Amino acid sequence: MLSILIPVYNFNIVPLVVELHRQAVKASIPFEIIVLDDCSSELLRDQNKDVSNLPHVHFYELDKNIGRARIRNRLAEMAVYANLLFMDCDSEVPSERYIQDYLAFCDHGVVVCGGRTYRPDPPEEHEFLLRWLYGVRREQISDVVRNKNPYRCFMTNNFLIPRDILLQIQFDESIVQYGHEDTLFGLELRKKNIPVKHIKDPLVHIGLEISWEYLRKTSEGIANLLMLIDSGKILRNDIKYIRILKAYETIRKYRLEGIYRFLYSSVTNTVMRNLLGSNPSIFAFDLYKLSIFSNLFKKNKTRLLSFN
Repeated sequence: MLSILIPVYNFNIVPLVVELHRQAVKASIPFEIIVLDDCSSELLRDQNKDVSNLPHVHFYELDKNIGRARIRNRLAEMAVYANLLFMDCDSEVPSERYIQDYLAFCDHGVVVCGGRTYRPDPPEEHEFLLRWLYGVRREQISDVVRNKNPYRCFMTNNFLIPRDILLQIQFDESIVQYGHEDTLFGLELRKKNIPVKHIKDPLVHIGLEISWEYLRKTSEGIANLLMLIDSGKILRNDIKYIRILKAYETIRKYRLEGIYRFLYSSVTNTVMRNLLGSNPSIFAFDLYKLSIFSNLFKKNKTRLLSFN
């Protein structure tokens, strides 16, 4: 009935798998849990492989890193059941009914997103504050709000999908670095008129990156977005579904690119000190992302032709 699929990279997934296994057994359903390690450190692989001692749990290792998109496709191919429940490895299950709440949507031909939440108290170390704050302000969204824009709010951290739909669409394997594989997948679901429903069944994101690492991964994600636009996989009609594209389109509409770049360059050091400090601002983070996007756009003028 249910294949629970967890791609893992350098994270201890034993507590997560133990809890998922307990809930699946309690639900008295046919199930499997497949953990696919994307070439983690030897220490973490040795820790995580212990989950294979649990009945119906399988742990596999890749000898080289294949990335966030390709590993999800591989997991879908390995699965034996018709309903696939994907989740990020750096997650914690907050509800005793997590598995049970998803079962009501199995075999209905719909994609179901449970959402993401964060621990209520900020991390004590300021190095993790930016990632926590962004998650609380921008990713911790109620199911009611997410259902108003179901495709735009699609995230890969926690979702149920029929296996045949995943194998039909698949994640774009040209995306090998961090970012926007979920954006493109959500757009493909919309284009194929596959219904997406959001429910209140979140996972807690506990694997916070330190601020400088999150800034680096954000830059990678923006580069991925530009690549997808340049390759024609994201078009002008898709702008309204992607926050950063909507913001940059406004800047271009009023011919403010040059002014924006000048103003940002004059406060770059201040913005970076804020983002890496003990009181980061989401507004400053938005400025940072727009600056990365704007500079990459200027650097390669062949990009974003569909915007013109």
